[in-house]
Formats: sequence, C-alpha cells, structure tokens
Amino acid sequence: MPVTIPLIRGFALFPTLGWVASKGTPVEDALKQAGLPADLAADPFRPIPLIQAAALLRTAARRFGPDLPCRVLAQTSNLELALISKVALGTGTPRDAIDRILAALPFYSSHEVLSTERRQGATIVREQLAHRFDGETAHLLFQYAAAIIDRICGMTGAAPPRFMRIEMPAHPTAGLAHLVPWFGDGLNAAKVRGLTIWIDNRIMDRPFTGIARDRVEGRQLTITHPLRGDGTLSSAVTTLLASMVDWDEAPSMTRLVAAAGTSERSFQRQLRAEGTSFSELLSEVRRTATLKRLSERGNTIAAIAAELGYSDQASFTRAFRRWTGSSPGQFRARTS
Repeated sequence: MPVTIPLIRGFALFPTLGWVASKGTPVEDALKQAGLPADLAADPFRPIPLIQAAALLRTAARRFGPDLPCRVLAQTSNLELALISKVALGTGTPRDAIDRILAALPFYSSHEVLSTERRQGATIVREQLAHRFDGETAHLLFQYAAAIIDRICGMTGAAPPRFMRIEMPAHPTAGLAHLVPWFGDGLNAAKVRGLTIWIDNRIMDRPFTGIARDRVEGRQLTITHPLRGDGTLSSAVTTLLASMVDWDEAPSMTRLVAAAGTSERSFQRQLRAEGTSFSELLSEVRRTATLKRLSERGNTIAAIAAELGYSDQASFTRAFRRWTGSSPGQFRARTS
C-alpha cells in the first residue's frame, strides 16, 4: 500500500485542547507530547499530521474515558466547535449544513471521504478514512465525526437520540456500551471499517431553531490550498515542509516519517517511486520561501538563511546560486 501522510487543519484539535486544558494539562504540554507545534493556536489553518493529532486524542481518552469525543463536543459551544462545523453555520437545515461540509472537506482534510444518500424516510451519511488506523484510534475518530453530526442535528431542537441507526467500529476493549447514552439503542458495531448513520429525513430537513450569522470560514477554505492534493506522498511532504519553513521550524525527515506512520526506508522508497526525494522537495520549498522573503523588506539575508534552517549564510548562498545563478544580494538588488 502506498505511503502517504494524512493531514488535517490545526483548528480540528481546538475543542480537545480546550478540554485537556480545563482538566489541568497545559495546551503546550499536550501538543509537545504528541509531537505537534506548541504554537498551533497562532495559525488555525496550519496543516498538521492526523497521526499525531489522533495520538493526542487517544492519550486524552485513555485518561478521561473512551467516550471523550462525545463529552468534548457536548460541552463545546457551537461557535467554539472545530472550524469545519463553523462552515455549517448560516445554513438552514442539517441537510444543507452537511452538504456544505462535504464541499469544504478537501480543504479541511486529506483523509476523510464523506457521502450522503437520500432514501425514502431516511438519509444515510457515510464516512471512511483513507488511512488505516488501529481499532482504538479509528473508534475515537469516527466517534468524533458522529458527535459533530449529532450536534448539527441537535441545532434543530430535536431531542436525542437523533439517529435512527448508527454503525461504527467498536472500541477494542470498551466495545460500544459507553456510547449508548449518547447515541441510543440504535448503535451497532460496524462490519466494515467506517461510519454509517441513518437520520430521519424529518430531522435532516427540519429548520434550525436559530440561524447563526454566516461565517466567512467556508469561503476561506475554498481559497486555501486543498489538503487532499493529488494523493501522493510528495504532495503531502511539500505541504508539511512549507508549513515548517513558514513557521521557522527546522525541517526534519524524522518528523515526516513519523507523520506518515511508516519506516524511513519505506518513506524514501515511496518518494523514489514518485520520482523525487526528501532533499529535492526541501530544496524546492526553501527556494519558494527564499524568493518570497527576499521580496519583503526588512529581512536580512543572514536572517533568512537562519530561518530556513541553513547552518550558515555561506551554505545558503551556495544553494541560492544553484537555484538562480546569482547570489541573494545580487538577486535582491536586481528585483527590488
């Protein structure tokens, strides 16, 4: 199976981070433990590896209980929900909201496949994950998705349980009993790895009790680089490297290998199969970032070299000559 890096936007973690912070764990500590940037809140749109994000959720669930996603979302206000749910604000019914989320999903996530099917009396919502997770992690991720959809249906004023039937992977040790209070007796273990929810059409088409001001996030997502990309490892690596460089993090193949959940050998083999390498992708990302920063006033060449992770200015200058045939100083003077 080809190697890739599943990605999501950083804002998806905010409700969980708020929960762990309310229980006494500093957000920075939780992020560091999961191998995520401690300054994540500074850029909610920042792409992060889903494997590390899921590790943070899994660690918290082991501490607070296997129904943690439901508990987090139940205590999070509509306006504080992950940004993908804010996309739904301003719509009039759960059907409109879910359709809007479906359209925005490629910009929010590289790994989720969401679909809806309308039948007589019910609408079936299905979610699959392109990356194969262990049973515990899959249970928590699908539970989180189900809880978001339940919250959207709850905005109509419909009383729980709001699903006619729901199928999802059972927790490997806790099963599904811990979710019955949240989703009702229509809860069943999925025969295949995925989430399937049956929702009464009367709820799907029921108007929300109050329509929030339409947020701009839905439009922002459509002008943001789609995380799904072309599905290749090199595309995902480029996205993460660009984020690291933008935030002055030292680019690291070790971190990217961990984000892919594979071995370094498999990681490098996949990049070779795609006709590239880690060093080539890093060089191109650095080149793009360099040209952008040289065009901005106030950035010294020494500072740019340090920000991009070069050991010294001489190494940076040699790399720049390979890209453009001139030194950074000559290029800036010519283009200013």
